[in-house]
Amino acid sequence: MRLTTAIQVFAASLTGVAAAASDKNITYNVISLVPSDQTLGVIVDDSFYPLTSTSDVSTLLHYGEAPISTSGYKYAFAQSDNNQIIETENFTRTNNENETTLNEYYGRAWNSYDKLKKLPTILPPLPIINRIESDLHIENEIPTIHLFGNQDDIDNIHNNQMSDIDIHLNMTYISPNDVKNFKNVTISVSGMSTRVMDKLSYKINIPKKEDLFGYRRLKLRAMAMDMSYMRDNLGYAIAESVGLPSTKHSYVRVYINNQAIGLFGLLEHLKSTWVRNEFGNGSKEFKQGALYVADINVGQGNTTTKPEPSLEKRFELPDGMDKFINGSDTVNGINATSSLSYLGDDVSVYSVGQYSVKEDPSVGAANFTRIMDLTRFISQQPATLVDNSVVPLWEEKMDVTSFLRGLALEVVISNSDGYFGMANNYILYDDIENERLLFSAQDLDLAMGIGMYNPDIIHGGNYSNFPGFNVRALMPRMMQVPQFKHVFEALLVNYTKELVNPTVSGPRIDQLYDMLSEDVAWDKYLPRVGKNLIFGGPSNDTASANDTAPTTSYSAADYSFKQGVYGPTLFNISMAITDWLSLRSSNLLTYFNQTLA
Repeated sequence: MRLTTAIQVFAASLTGVAAAASDKNITYNVISLVPSDQTLGVIVDDSFYPLTSTSDVSTLLHYGEAPISTSGYKYAFAQSDNNQIIETENFTRTNNENETTLNEYYGRAWNSYDKLKKLPTILPPLPIINRIESDLHIENEIPTIHLFGNQDDIDNIHNNQMSDIDIHLNMTYISPNDVKNFKNVTISVSGMSTRVMDKLSYKINIPKKEDLFGYRRLKLRAMAMDMSYMRDNLGYAIAESVGLPSTKHSYVRVYINNQAIGLFGLLEHLKSTWVRNEFGNGSKEFKQGALYVADINVGQGNTTTKPEPSLEKRFELPDGMDKFINGSDTVNGINATSSLSYLGDDVSVYSVGQYSVKEDPSVGAANFTRIMDLTRFISQQPATLVDNSVVPLWEEKMDVTSFLRGLALEVVISNSDGYFGMANNYILYDDIENERLLFSAQDLDLAMGIGMYNPDIIHGGNYSNFPGFNVRALMPRMMQVPQFKHVFEALLVNYTKELVNPTVSGPRIDQLYDMLSEDVAWDKYLPRVGKNLIFGGPSNDTASANDTAPTTSYSAADYSFKQGVYGPTLFNISMAITDWLSLRSSNLLTYFNQTLA
């Protein structure tokens, strides 16, 4: 969004090259859409210098030479025919003594937000983790991704957002220090419930033998249901802090052809190169096991084309969920096979059930026997108290540490769409070296105050009342082992005291709020390319980047960013993230008779 004010409009044209403080020229680089009748340039010592060159790999990146200033510089738009200034940045950039500037984004005063601090590491990474060093996620930068190609193909995926359609576009990634271009990248709309929003999420598949900082499969998360724009970011940062395998998260600005699409979360898609990069340090010689993702929609047909329920139904528990929570292991009549329930000794039942193979092993096929054996073992364990002599038996079948850490994380961050809440959205990795399964979480957007359950239950201190805790196959048996119960409760306390509380996580939320405020304001202003299917609103796919924002959308953009972070919010299903943080830590610490001090 660019706004012209009386202060920003120069009374006279600034043309020509006036005398500058230095005879030395440098190259200025700036990222922005530029209307056809305007020129983007730089003002140095009150003289305007057009930046008339455009990158060969993206029409968003403009560059040109101008002198070094004695007092700073700012970028500006001018009329193409007479160089009369239309708008300037409302701040002055610091002088650059190098031969070229970084790739700077128009209208943002910083290239790297140095105030953003990482959360502390409170547990070492699991021994199996051997993650590559990668520049994919630089936390304090917001790069730009420009997707461009056939507009008819682009319109097709947006006009049919509930369908799985692949198209091929070119992609240019522009960060302050890097420009990378890829041809024939596969793009599709992603997600399930998020497809009903007018701001859509996307999957990116970079062709083989190419990668973006070591990764080929990526996700662009729209954050359309998150008023705070930071739940994914905070959730994955917490997962890293407690040593679990997961994607990392950072932010990007996204453009498609000549339209700004908005601010997105950038994540690794848990396929292809992710397993090798997470467990094998990126080595192509790494012998990996199969990666499974629990998904309650697998095997249920094309769920993306089913009629959408009414608005009222969207904010109710799914049909049968009340029975599901209170003892039944089905939802909508579907067996919740991904709850680690034992389904008998026919391994084919597991292979066609709700454990989706996201990545095949290096050798052979996915070993569903491993899942079947684990569920059988769980079913055979006593539902009454036992002694710790059984611990080695459990550790033969599963990476116990990963399960205890991951499930404690679900409880502490109030995850309503994980193993407990929906028997959904978690990964099982076949650790073939130790012949056992490892557990971790994925998709953390329905957490930290967003969810479908009674707040008194899902945010309450008594973890045993957490939705699904006593219904799922695993925990009623696992908690009968004194050592496991002790470790699990210690994890809940440790996570809360050392990490998930206003004292530790609160400052990061404040820093993210400051870092994202301008980009969230920009994101809210933009017209959407999808259709709002909650209200049956109109499609905005033909709107231009300079049109006014639609007034009929239902998304996070309709509410104040400040409300989403600091409250008050309008719906019980979506708390302000700081309100949730305070409530969650208080309830858990009170239950365990602990304090932050």
